[in-house]
Amino acid sequence: MLLVKTYLAPSMIEGIGVFAGQDIQNGTVTWKFSPGFDLSFSKEEVKAMPPLLQGFMKKYSVLSMVSGKYVLCSDDARFTNHSASPNLESVIVKGDAEKIARANRDIRKGEELTIDYRKIDKADAVSDKEYLKE
Repeated sequence: MLLVKTYLAPSMIEGIGVFAGQDIQNGTVTWKFSPGFDLSFSKEEVKAMPPLLQGFMKKYSVLSMVSGKYVLCSDDARFTNHSASPNLESVIVKGDAEKIARANRDIRKGEELTIDYRKIDKADAVSDKEYLKE
């Protein structure tokens, strides 16, 4: 669940992006998995879904490096785009079900929030897709 004020807008990176609706200080936690709000699915549950839903999951969820489950953000966090030099970092916090995201530098209001997909998604961590290098 997003923990800071954000909004969606066209992205120079890809389609729609998540933008800071406020100034965000370095170290601020911007997202945390919230059971009952955010969803997680086993690989078997995703495989049992109709093809249309599997496509949605492939596009909008991440294969967690912590739980091994597909995590689907229920809010606009699912529109966070990739960057090889992101302004958010993923961090494991003892006792949390999933990694959190926090600002790795000061982020100005209106700036797009980005994260390195290779650090949060098992599938992207081993992918050779060109966009992951940018």
